[in-house]
Amino acid sequence: MKTTPNTDWDNVAQWYDNYLIGDDTYQAQVIAPNLLRLIAPRKGQRILDVACGQGYFSRLCAEQGAEIVGIDQSAVLTEKAKMNAKEKELYIVGNAEHLDSYKLDQFDTVFSVLSLENIKNIPAVMEGIQQALKKEGSVIFVLLHPAFRIPQYSDWGYDSKKTCQYRKVEKYLSEITIPIELAPFKGNKETKKISTVTFHRSLQWYMKVFRNAGFAITNMEEWISHKKSQPGPRQAAEDTARKEIPMFLALELKKL
Repeated sequence: MKTTPNTDWDNVAQWYDNYLIGDDTYQAQVIAPNLLRLIAPRKGQRILDVACGQGYFSRLCAEQGAEIVGIDQSAVLTEKAKMNAKEKELYIVGNAEHLDSYKLDQFDTVFSVLSLENIKNIPAVMEGIQQALKKEGSVIFVLLHPAFRIPQYSDWGYDSKKTCQYRKVEKYLSEITIPIELAPFKGNKETKKISTVTFHRSLQWYMKVFRNAGFAITNMEEWISHKKSQPGPRQAAEDTARKEIPMFLALELKKL
């Protein structure tokens, strides 16, 4: 079995765990209801959550009767998942790039939320999912929309003449490794910033990797932010932009 080195998520685990407690998060208001609709968890269904973190989405599936296995490289987040686990939840500290080494049984559904952007070797992940998924099973990935949300290479702009808010994108087709500084404990001068890495890939990049791993995309949805702007001169433009420019991309895959 492959060893799992420490990950930057260990350092921000408590912050992330506290963040997900809120009811006004993207996870609670946008991702969770849409994800559960796509997965339709039910009694007897076996589900694998790749890069499960503290089991936020796994637990929601288990509450609907599904049997859940979650795997994550962060020992700290996985321990939090174990502490809150119920009877049908099993959590493993493990590397998503080596799923085949954990000798997992086959699953009806595999999903992963906002994690592919943080994993370097996606072809290896897909190879492991190919082995872990039943023939008629499905895979669901949720990503920050790669066409509009590219850290350091995309941002909001405002056209005062058109009174229009728009999304500006500087790079898209290039595969980019982007260093990110995390500062979750703002206001604490003694807290050191934590560096991590995110990987930007285009839609055609993902399509090729999925196809080469023996999968086809059978469904695609684009999810918008639920946030609303405060009253002001740009409120209408900002709220319109949120409705027109999606924040998340959900992909459903099946075996070829």
